[in-house]
Amino acid sequence: MNPSQLAIASDFVKTGMEKAGVPLTENLEAYLSITFARFMGETIRVDLLTVRITEAMDARASRDMIRALADECLIACAFFEARLRRAGAIRHYVGLGQMTYDAADMTEQAYGFMPMRDVIASAAESSSDDSRILIDRARSGSSTARKELETQNVVVGPWGKDPKTGLLWR
Repeated sequence: MNPSQLAIASDFVKTGMEKAGVPLTENLEAYLSITFARFMGETIRVDLLTVRITEAMDARASRDMIRALADECLIACAFFEARLRRAGAIRHYVGLGQMTYDAADMTEQAYGFMPMRDVIASAAESSSDDSRILIDRARSGSSTARKELETQNVVVGPWGKDPKTGLLWR
């Protein structure tokens, strides 16, 4: 990572914070900028993410390796959501990322996983019109998805846990 990559990443994160309307703490903003800069030009291994994290946990991998997997999960959730969705709900990967940061003793990143994901995803994409994706994001804890659904007069509540039987009020 060089200074220009870090500057680009920092601008990208600031743009995402503005677009998403999600303020990050100074620590999370700096961490997200550095993480994003580190992944520039790198290959993200989205496939078998759950298996790789589980194997690392079982093998009692180093804190640095666990953190790197959590970072990879964060970037995957932000940029490769559609690909992850083929294997299951995005909620699974959000929880997996939070748990992995927690295992690396990075509590602020664990609690800030969804806001960091929202910031990166907002900077990268325009807006999603697919209600099912917005609902899945909202159930994962995305404040930007909840705001978007509110503009469409859709409220997601605890009664909507199962998308096949849950109720959505319009």
